Parts: sequence; structure tokens; C-alpha cells
Amino acid sequence: MPRAGVVVHVLLLFVALTACAWPACRATHNITAILAEHRDLVEFNRQLTATGLADDIDGRNTITVLAVDDAHMAQLKAKGLPRDALRHVLSLHVLVDYYDDAKLHRLPGGSTVVSTLFQASGDAPGSEGMVKIVVRRGGRVAFVPQDVDDARANVFYVKSVHEAPYNISVLQVSAVITSPAAEAPSAPESKPNTTDPMSKHGSHAGASTAPSPAGQGSSEADTAKGKQAGDGGDRGNKNGASSGAAQCGLPFALAFLMAAFLVVNW
Repeated sequence: MPRAGVVVHVLLLFVALTACAWPACRATHNITAILAEHRDLVEFNRQLTATGLADDIDGRNTITVLAVDDAHMAQLKAKGLPRDALRHVLSLHVLVDYYDDAKLHRLPGGSTVVSTLFQASGDAPGSEGMVKIVVRRGGRVAFVPQDVDDARANVFYVKSVHEAPYNISVLQVSAVITSPAAEAPSAPESKPNTTDPMSKHGSHAGASTAPSPAGQGSSEADTAKGKQAGDGGDRGNKNGASSGAAQCGLPFALAFLMAAFLVVNW
């Protein structure tokens, strides 16, 4: 076969292998459609969409959703939480790892701590967006927010709703998982005081007055703190996406190596 023909065949093979590998690089689930098959999860489904969490869930390759029935969602709705706080509470129900019925009942040491979308968002103070999974006496599995005492655990695993191994798992729990950190209102954005004469003439004052060394140090410290907090949020998002990236890289690498092998041995 002429050289040009071999090159064309190798390129076609590479394209075909890449096309086969591409579905592994993106999430293929639809949480709205999954929950729509269960009549007792209607309100939970609706609120995932209303808060934008449904899109976040569909955008991840490895995820576990802890669904709550309509009766307990009504109790959450009665609290009248603002949208941001409601999103934070529901984010505690989305674990950025895969857990199905079998995995829950064979936890090493009978417990583990898992990151949630609340933690990954960077909005949770410290590690208060983490959830502890604990197997209690008699085999009951409890879910406890990191900032809540284990003795007050009142949310337990009920049943498996949907399992697509290592992609998405939907598990029903007995009540809403919440915490003081999740329900806390978001801090309002600071606005300049327009009644302050210094605010009105700030530009003139700034032009005529040099900042003191102490003021400069305070500003630099605040900037450093803000950057550190932002880096923490980025690390959470990177960790949450690591498993998806690994799944993407392997099929493409195999496709490339096979094409290179054919060229070298031609």
C-alpha cells in the first residue's frame, strides 16, 4: 500500500478511537430526568433546578445525590431561607464522590468524611462543607455535617434510587441535611458611604495625602488573606474534577499510543 494510503488509514483509526473515547470525558447523566421518575421527590427535583445545582450535578462525572422526599422538603421550605442559603443546604446533599448501597455498608472503620458541593464552592467556612458518613449499631448509615455533633445525627440512609456505577448515584435519606453554616445568610456586599464627606471627595484626598506605612501593611495583609481564601476554593474545585480528568486522559492516551504503534511498525 502506498505511504499516503497508510497515513490516511492511521489518521482515520485515530479519529475513530478518539470519537469512541470522547463520551468518557463528559458527564452523561441528567439528574432532573432521574428524579422525575419518582413522584415523592418532585420538590427536591424542583429546587435543584431553581438553585442551579442541577446543572452543577450534570457537569460532574462522579457524584452522589442524597435525595429528600416532599414531606421533609416542605419543612425546609417553611424556614423561608433566602436563595443562597437554600442552595448551600441542598449542596450538602451532593457528595463529590461515588457512594452506592454496597459502598455505604463497607466503609473502612465504619466511617468516612466526604466533600460536598458546598465545600467545593468555596462558600463553606473552613471544612464545614464536609459531611461525615457513619455506620451506626445495627447497620444504620447516618449523614452528619462536619459542624454538627455526631450525637445529634438524625439523617439516615433509606434506600438506593438510582445507580450508574462510578458515574452517578442517587440515594434517598430520611430528612434534610443542614447546619448553621449552610443556613447562615451570605454577607452583603459593602457599599461606599455616600453621606461621608471623605467618600465624596475621596479622589482629592487621595491625591493630596500619601498613605501611611501602617495603612499599606494592612491593605497588603487583607489582599493576601483574600488570595489565600480564593486559592482554597480553587483547590476544592480542582479536587472535585480530578476523577473526571483521569477518565478523560486515559482513552485519549490509548488512542494516541495505538496510532503511534502502527506508524512505527509500518
